Amino acid sequence: MKPKPFSRRSFLANSARATGGVITLGVLSRTRLLDAQESLPFEYTWQNLDDLQGRTVDALTRMIMPSDENGPGAAEARVIVYIDRALGAHRADYRESYVSGLAAFDQYCLNALESTFLDLDARGRRRALMGIDRPRSPRTWPQDAPMGARDFLRMVATHTMEGMFSDPAYGGNYREAGWKLIRFPGRAPFGYDPPFSEFDMTIPEIEYPDWKPYDGPMKSRIIGEE
Repeated sequence: MKPKPFSRRSFLANSARATGGVITLGVLSRTRLLDAQESLPFEYTWQNLDDLQGRTVDALTRMIMPSDENGPGAAEARVIVYIDRALGAHRADYRESYVSGLAAFDQYCLNALESTFLDLDARGRRRALMGIDRPRSPRTWPQDAPMGARDFLRMVATHTMEGMFSDPAYGGNYREAGWKLIRFPGRAPFGYDPPFSEFDMTIPEIEYPDWKPYDGPMKSRIIGEE
């Protein structure tokens, strides 16, 4: 069967559906490829997440935006680099939410599936995410967690999309993988709102000629001279 093309129209439509109510991983992702490699395929030093947190978020982003025959996903776009760097910059307000949310998520996995998320196989990880992809937190989600299960998933999904399609200068969208996927032409000369603006191309300053007093016809009427 010929793969269905992944168009900008379908991406925007699916993203719009995902922003209201339940996130539905079936909308955001093509969930056939969930057994992505564990380690990062490139050298990277964590800046705001520790190794366990970083690898967990990386695995989540690969499930939310996996690679398949239609194009690259979070792994190729290095979405995890974007998220880790952003937590020390324009998304610093989410740093504690990631720490507490990841702790609650791993406890949920232990409660529901008797294993931490990273120790689950591909099928178990899918069950874990589908378990929190619902309007209300499951009973196995820690009751003392500062954020609900859906809020946690929505946060990671939102930042996955940012890392997939924002300016490559922020660490994600490596080699413009996300832009190429949706056929986006590139940076806008007058910039975007954060996290798309700070590193956009610089507009050159306009150079005006030096000011000189008027010395043409009817000079006296212009500057009040007799």
